[in-house]
Amino acid sequence: MSILGMILTLLIPWGAVLWGVNIYHQKGTWFLAGWNTMREEEKASYNVEEMCHLFGRCVIFCGVGAFLLLYGSFNQNDYILCSGIGVVAIAVILSILLPKINPGKYRK
Repeated sequence: MSILGMILTLLIPWGAVLWGVNIYHQKGTWFLAGWNTMREEEKASYNVEEMCHLFGRCVIFCGVGAFLLLYGSFNQNDYILCSGIGVVAIAVILSILLPKINPGKYRK
């Protein structure tokens, strides 16, 4: 693996994990897509703490998936690459489905 490959394999997932931890602790929500464009009354209808916990976990798992994806890609290992894609897909799907399945937890 080249130096550029190692740097990308470590920095991108590390950044995602750090961002996920910040979102989990309700910091860095200004960087969430769509949050800043919501009206205040719509924001008030969400349980912000639970939403931040959910999306923080999602971003952390996407960071782990990105590591597996990049590591598998740079090392020509399709099994690791596909597992990384799977981890990212599961995290994204769950972040969409969980608020719809259990709206009482994520809405006020």
